[in-house]
Amino acid sequence: MGDKSEAEPSGLSEDQEPALRNLVESALRRVASVKTSSRPRSRNEWIEHFCEALMSESETSHHAVLSALVSSGVTSEEVFQSYVPDAARRLGELWLNDQATFVEVTVGASRLQALFRRQGSDASGRWLDRSIPLGQSVLMITPQYEQHSLGAFVAADNLRRHGLWVHMAIGLNYQEIAEMIITSRFAMVGITASTWNSVEKTAKIIEYIRANVEEVPPIVIGGYAASDRQGVEKLSGADYVVMSAREAIERCGLSTTVESLSVDQVT
Repeated sequence: MGDKSEAEPSGLSEDQEPALRNLVESALRRVASVKTSSRPRSRNEWIEHFCEALMSESETSHHAVLSALVSSGVTSEEVFQSYVPDAARRLGELWLNDQATFVEVTVGASRLQALFRRQGSDASGRWLDRSIPLGQSVLMITPQYEQHSLGAFVAADNLRRHGLWVHMAIGLNYQEIAEMIITSRFAMVGITASTWNSVEKTAKIIEYIRANVEEVPPIVIGGYAASDRQGVEKLSGADYVVMSAREAIERCGLSTTVESLSVDQVT
């Protein structure tokens, strides 16, 4: 009877036990592999890792990634001036290429936007408050049809860093936008466009502005769609299509307090 208890069946057949053992061992190897290779080795890997954390169910994992990035030697300024904008562009690519769902990208973009707002309200001022406003103001438009406003916030923060006042116009209709331009003395109007469909709709906004505003400041389009400069310029009717805040400032002939930075450092 005593031997019977030792031979009590496990509930698995002899064929199933080796398969289960291999499955468990494989899972343990994957866990060990993740632990040993979780630290990215290149800039692109950091951005991919950051985007995964932004879209994850965890509310804090993206903060952990940023902390690890800073501990690796990247400065806080580099994070917000370079890595965060690149992560925003990567989220857009994932969405456009059907590699991430709309919900995932929305969650990721919301978290990035929260990071910018928190950074901008930081009492220490760090990188946003190093410039002295020069009196020139810019209207940054995020149209109603643009699902994500992160790109506009990134551009606005970079323009402020150059010493410009930036007014955000999010989700306004044509008439409201025109009235803002009429009643204010903007040195530039910026519009974000993430897709070709957005560019076609933006063309209607620009057409309305030119038809209803007597003195129109330079109109600049930026965003993911701006990579096709000539095509966007021709279709939209914008004065300039740019890939960075610094380029927009230079093309419009505006003054800047950050003359020493290169185009690559300011997106």
